[in-house]
Amino acid sequence: MDKTSRICIVGDKGALGSAIKSQLLQEGFSNILSCDLPEVDCTSQQAVKQYFEANRPQYVFFLAAISAGIEYKKKYPVEILLKNLQMETNILSCSHEYGCKRLLNVCSALLYPSASPMPLKEEYATLTNLNEIDTPYSLAKAAGFQLCKYYQQQYGDDFFTVVPCNFFGEHAAFDGDKAGVVPSLIRRISEAKEQNQPEVVVWGTGNACREFLNSKDVASACIFLMKAPQTIPLINIGRGHEYTIRETAETIRRVIGYTGELVFDPEKPEGRLHMQLDTTALFGLGWKPTMNLEESIRDAYTWYVAQR
Repeated sequence: MDKTSRICIVGDKGALGSAIKSQLLQEGFSNILSCDLPEVDCTSQQAVKQYFEANRPQYVFFLAAISAGIEYKKKYPVEILLKNLQMETNILSCSHEYGCKRLLNVCSALLYPSASPMPLKEEYATLTNLNEIDTPYSLAKAAGFQLCKYYQQQYGDDFFTVVPCNFFGEHAAFDGDKAGVVPSLIRRISEAKEQNQPEVVVWGTGNACREFLNSKDVASACIFLMKAPQTIPLINIGRGHEYTIRETAETIRRVIGYTGELVFDPEKPEGRLHMQLDTTALFGLGWKPTMNLEESIRDAYTWYVAQR
């Protein structure tokens, strides 16, 4: 990419998209294109085709997705599967048709089979998890990953997929059933402090483990890989270390300064016990995250408070 390349961020209003856009602008890239609601409905084939015809992006960061927490996934499986598939087929087909030089497709760690050994290596991405709460999302993401591989195989398109760990930060959803675990806990613990509530209930036992990165670090990795000379069909973006939800919640409480109690409810679902990504390939290329967990949370909390 050079500084005047036409760079399209599909989903630039979310946590990752806004972080990528901000970092590209800071690096001096001057021709950044937005492809997001309400201007462009990526589930509409006609809308996407018109957008690509008019803008002809040379590089595409494909980030847009319908994703959410456990309750949302249970309520709206059709919407999650269908809309994600529509976006993937529309964006990938138009990127091919209009000669996109390189496309980075953001996938999910749910791509990996739930029975995979830890840490999750890229070569484990061979199966789709069926009959699980996450199936509508993981099925769609698996299709997107395969489509990228097939466009490369059949046409030689430089399309590749990244799998980031759980991430959060500026512009993430902090409220509602689309909020991830860290933004949701930041909001709830912050409110508990303001309202002098004696306790905050956290879903699950607290023993489930997750990797967490700030969206700014994930954005840095995506830009780094988009610039990398070689194409890797699938590469993980992570910290290389897991934290329990209990550790994470305690860190959030410490950052916010909440003195009440955290009560863990084992009757509530908590998802897979482990989802650590193997980051050997990415770290071997020379990229590392810049913020530890506490710094990542503090950055997100500062933004949340400023927005309120």
